[in-house]
Amino acid sequence: MAAFVRFYRMTARAGEGGALRDALAALAAKVRPIEGCEGTELLEDAEQPGQFVFLERWASADAHKAGGKLLGKDAFAPIMAVLAGPPEASSLTPLG
Repeated sequence: MAAFVRFYRMTARAGEGGALRDALAALAAKVRPIEGCEGTELLEDAEQPGQFVFLERWASADAHKAGGKLLGKDAFAPIMAVLAGPPEASSLTPLG
């Protein structure tokens, strides 16, 4: 079970929901093989198309931090290009 979860809520600019979905799916494919990653999940709001939740599950906060360094900022450029505003982000600790 993951010891650390990173939560992101993102909203696409008008007409860019498909592009954001594709960019997040591509990011998930890059994140999953990183050592310490225990999975990702991508969800779209059923009532607000174009609004997404992206979850990363990690063995530890340190593994998440190291993974971010491996990816670099270029991995996030396609996502940032289609966002309506800054993503909401939280670090979570699973309780169960």
